Amino acid sequence: MWQSLDRRQSGITRVAGMCGVFLPVVIFTSLGLSIASSPWFTWTQHALSDLGIQENSAFLFNYGMIFGGVLALIFSVGLMKILTNKLGAYVLMLSSLALIGIGVFPETIFTLHFLTSASFFILLAIGLLVIGVTRGYNSFEKNIGLLALVLVVIAISSTVFLFRFDGIAITEALCCFPAFIWCSIVGIKMTLVSS
Repeated sequence: MWQSLDRRQSGITRVAGMCGVFLPVVIFTSLGLSIASSPWFTWTQHALSDLGIQENSAFLFNYGMIFGGVLALIFSVGLMKILTNKLGAYVLMLSSLALIGIGVFPETIFTLHFLTSASFFILLAIGLLVIGVTRGYNSFEKNIGLLALVLVVIAISSTVFLFRFDGIAITEALCCFPAFIWCSIVGIKMTLVSS
């Protein structure tokens, strides 16, 4: 797999890996700054997307989701170059487009926001599930596939919080934060191996 990458593909993989590394940095910074500037926000009463419609946090939240989605898109392209079964990477690419959509279509455009937001979470879980169940024979794909399966279990398990609180921010965070960390871990490996 890695040995078959030519110089151009190796460069693409390295750039994509760096995008995976910085993805959680961008998302967590965007959310942290948005939450810090929104004293009204509570994890148990709101959705993360509520931050995208308030004057003091909308810019940080929406552009953070757009930039994070672009990083995830580039990461997905690199993932396609290295995985034996590319279907999971294609699904992650679709989820990254949905993440961009969350920033482009805030909650004030309800139907489009709902479609992009729901698509993001569903496609993210499906993409990781596909990577997990179709992991290749090399140790890299086995390891990232196993980790992806664990994260899918966490994401599905987090839905119990939908019935516990009025807001969905905790469920959203438990669904996507571990996946962003997975992108960073895989991104580090992509960056180091393609060097």
